[in-house]
Amino acid sequence: MPAKNLKSFSLFALGLLSVMWLLTRSDTAGFAARRIEIPTGTPYTPNLSTLQPTQMPTPILVTGTPTPDLDEGQTVSPASSVQLFFPLLIVQPLTTPMPSSVTRICNYFSASIPDNDPVGVNSQITVDDPRFIQDLDVQVDIDHGSIGDLAVSLTHADTGKSTLLTNRPIDPGTGKRCKLNDIKGILDDEISASVQVQCATSPAAISGIYIPYQPLNIFNQENIAGSWFLNVADNNPDFTGKIKSWCLVAKIGEVIQPTPSPQPPQLPLQAHVSGVTGQNQAMPLDCESRVAVDYAKFFGVHINEYSFFNNLPKSDNPDAGFVGDVYGTWGQIPPHPYGVHADPVAVLLRAYGVVAYAHRPLTWDGLRAEIAAGKPVFVWVIGPADYNEIPVYYTSDDSHMTIVAHYEHVVMVKAYTESSVTIQDGSSTYTRSLGQFLSTWSALQNMAITTQP
Repeated sequence: MPAKNLKSFSLFALGLLSVMWLLTRSDTAGFAARRIEIPTGTPYTPNLSTLQPTQMPTPILVTGTPTPDLDEGQTVSPASSVQLFFPLLIVQPLTTPMPSSVTRICNYFSASIPDNDPVGVNSQITVDDPRFIQDLDVQVDIDHGSIGDLAVSLTHADTGKSTLLTNRPIDPGTGKRCKLNDIKGILDDEISASVQVQCATSPAAISGIYIPYQPLNIFNQENIAGSWFLNVADNNPDFTGKIKSWCLVAKIGEVIQPTPSPQPPQLPLQAHVSGVTGQNQAMPLDCESRVAVDYAKFFGVHINEYSFFNNLPKSDNPDAGFVGDVYGTWGQIPPHPYGVHADPVAVLLRAYGVVAYAHRPLTWDGLRAEIAAGKPVFVWVIGPADYNEIPVYYTSDDSHMTIVAHYEHVVMVKAYTESSVTIQDGSSTYTRSLGQFLSTWSALQNMAITTQP
């Protein structure tokens, strides 16, 4: 080979070896590709200063024998250099799903319900969100003189799917259509009591959280975007009313493949837990602390009621801590004196050595399974009373949204039959019909503490 050609080939080979050597150095600036995490489901604007590996870098001029002291951008005489470029590296978005979130979208414009008209009236909500439904609840506020006349349905126009939320509810006492006033509640597939057998005198014929007539899970895995219609049809003369407001409350995120529903457990028709006792609370609003102490005592852990209360975190968010003055007036909702929900209580019980886990919701089967296993269940109800309350969506200062209700109270369930439950409420023990219990338990979304996660 001629000397001139040999020299050119040698320079090329040396330059190629230099690049190969630099590519093997993990600490060489600009050579190690970074993995850029791009959250899916939200707009992403890259910071170009962090994306150097994806760009065509400035040429590196290499000559002579490779040396570990060669710096990026170092130049030598152009006459004896070889100019090389790095290939473009493509950074792909990660597939890690974003955390799910809960959104509440409402229509507060009143719509009159025509009397004795099966076509009814539609009220619309339009949603502009690219995410998918993982769970859907519907909150309704309807004024009407006889809710047994009403059929309430929800339709997603973009998919054509529709479900009946209520279908002329009956009075369980008479077996006939409910002739009482108003629907002010939430429809939720995960609760234990059916909306079809609610007919209360106060504060509304339907107040609380109930299973709809037909399930809402037909919308799961569908895109929430589009037009939603609440239709209310009056199927009997004499009474009129209006839709005051309604809301979609959806847990949304990336599509998640549905999982099969677990088979219901085989449970005895009745069960009773022995040895459950209680005392009356020491302060006006510390029923959660008193029941927590009684619950711990059943499992052999002795705690002072004042100590337990003083160790609870304080917050305007009842899912994070105790809300308000413990010596305040009972029956209010946050941010006024109220109480505390299950999560902080369960966390503190575990700190004292008691096995305790918060649930919201807990199924009726889950409650019965715990009783059948010989353990009481710590539950959040309305009362003690034979009526329910209207659930309220409340947003605390930390932007956390939760459901609260007037006259929140806690008790322990220690026995059940096919038609009743037995409750330990402070030092008192009493029985409620199954329907009464499930209704008052529903207002705070079947919240409970058990020994099972």
